[in-house]
Formats: sequence, C-alpha cells, structure tokens
Amino acid sequence: MARKSKSASTRQPADTTTVAPSSDGLALSDLRIRLEFLERDNQKLLGQIEKKRTELNNLLDRIREIGLEVAQRSAPVLQQLFELDTKIHAVFTEIFTGKKLGKQTRKNIEKIYYTLQISGLISPNHSHGSSADEPENLEDEDQWDAEDFFGRQHQSRFKPEPEAPQIDRDELKKIRQLFLRLADVFHPDKVGDDKDREYHTEVMKEINQAYQAGDLAKLLAIEKQHQMGEIIDRDSEDDLARRCARIEQENEFLNSQYANLKQEIRITKSTPEGSIVAEYKKLTKSGLDPIGEMVAETESQVEVISEVYQFVSDFRDKKMTIKDFMKGPAVFQQMQQISAEELLMELFAEF
Repeated sequence: MARKSKSASTRQPADTTTVAPSSDGLALSDLRIRLEFLERDNQKLLGQIEKKRTELNNLLDRIREIGLEVAQRSAPVLQQLFELDTKIHAVFTEIFTGKKLGKQTRKNIEKIYYTLQISGLISPNHSHGSSADEPENLEDEDQWDAEDFFGRQHQSRFKPEPEAPQIDRDELKKIRQLFLRLADVFHPDKVGDDKDREYHTEVMKEINQAYQAGDLAKLLAIEKQHQMGEIIDRDSEDDLARRCARIEQENEFLNSQYANLKQEIRITKSTPEGSIVAEYKKLTKSGLDPIGEMVAETESQVEVISEVYQFVSDFRDKKMTIKDFMKGPAVFQQMQQISAEELLMELFAEF
C-alpha cells in the first residue's frame, strides 16, 4: 500500500503541469496562425512572380523573334535602299565638284539636297557646301552612315529592351544580402565531394543569374527549395515572432517586385514592339502575312527612292534645267499635296 501511495504521489506533479493553462498559450496560438498566413501569402507571391516573369520573358523573346524575321526578310530590300542612297549622294558629289556653279545655283542645289535629307528620303550628309538653308539639326557626316541610317529606320520598331521600372535601394539591399547568404552556403569550394561540387556549381549558376536579374523572388525560391534558414521552434514565442517578422519583410519586397513586373509588362505591351507582337498574332490568325506586307511597303519605298535617283541623275546629265530641278522630284509634290490636304482637314475640324 505504501508503495502504491508513493507511486501516486510521484505522478501527481506531472499531471498538474500538463493540465495547467499557459499564460502564453493565446500569444503562441496567434503567432502560429499569423505565421501560417504569412507563409501561404509568401508561397502565393512566389508563384505569381514566377508566372509574370515567364510572361514577360515570353513577350521579349517574341519581340526578338519577330525583329529577327523582319531583318532577315527585309535585308535584300534594305540593301537596295542603301545602294540607291549611296548613288544619290555620289551624284550630288559629282554635281558639286564637276560643274562650275554660280553662288545662287549652288545654293539652290544645296537646298534640294538638304530637303531630301530632312524629309528622310536619303541619309543626312554634310560633305558639300555650307548653305544658309542647311538644317541646323543635322549631325556631322562622321556620325552618320547610310547603311546605319536605313537599318535604324527599319528596325526602330523592334527594340527588345524597353525601359524597366527601377528597383529601389531597400530591395537591392535585400537582394544583395540574400545573394551573399546563398553564395556562402552553395559556393563549390565549400564541399570536397565531386558530386556535391557539381550540384553546388549548378545552384550557384541559378543564384548568379537571379542576382544579376535583380530577381528577389527567384533567390527566395532557391532558399526555400533547398530548405535553408533557421529551424523554427513552434512552441517558442520568440522564434515565431522572428520568423513572422522575417517573412513579413520578404512579402513586402515580393509585393514590390510583383508590382514592378506587372508595370514592366504593361510598358512593354504599350511600346511599338509590344503592339506589333499583338497585331502580328491577330493578323496571322486571320491568315495574313504582316511581315510580308511590311516588306512590300519597303519595296514601294525603293520605287520612290529610285525616282529620286533618276531625277538627280537627269539634272547631272543636263537633261533638266535648274528651274525644273528646283521644283523637286515628283515625291515632293505628292508630299506637299498631302500636307495641304491635312491642313484643310484640320481647319474644317475646328468648325
């Protein structure tokens, strides 16, 4: 009996400790709920960012693909434009150097020459004359090249790198800290085994790519994937509070990155390049060839420049008087007619 009584007395304190309510019970429960909510939100943000980043990368890839296709299909036509442009400049060189020109005649020829340049029909060139009619905004000839001029004209709609929103300093600091933490753990020199070193090398490639791209979400995903970070004691209020504060800060940065990505996608879609991708997709679904139409448009420009070349050549070969030359090529007259019609439309629109 005495042994039984002793046994009962020794069990009593343990039972009392188990049943007794903890003053921290409510706080621990709230922190666990808070941590669970933050971790779910964190995982959701990582998924959303990954989806948006994939969308942006796909859009940029499509812009580059279309730009490359345009460049390849239009290269022969652009070469024709370049050759015609070179010939027109050469003809003007012959006119300026091969004829004895009066002061007023030279000035009139220069006027036509520079009008062709500022209208965009030929590339800018300052190699002849210094007429008062010379446009002030033309750059030095050393900074211009006919081939470069036509290449830029045709490819300006396919700039694949629209301006992205700037990452703020706090986010840059966070990215840097996380990068250093990951690099310290996954640096290949940290391990001796060949297989481990190979694995660490691959992970470091991902880390470096994410760091260079300013991709905080990717770095956090790598951290979580490889189960880094401190082990949380879910019965410790201090551990739970620290973990909550850390994830809360991460989520704040992730929300910022998600907003930046959405803005970058909107900006990209609103650029001429992005608009062309959307239009290209719509037209190709209708069975049309938008790049073919663009090349055809450039081919029609070749016809116009060919007429300009013939016009200038006729003057050089004395098949035209200075009076007729001063009227300009037929394309000038068409441009003036279009400008007059636009002016009339604007005037009528005001009433």
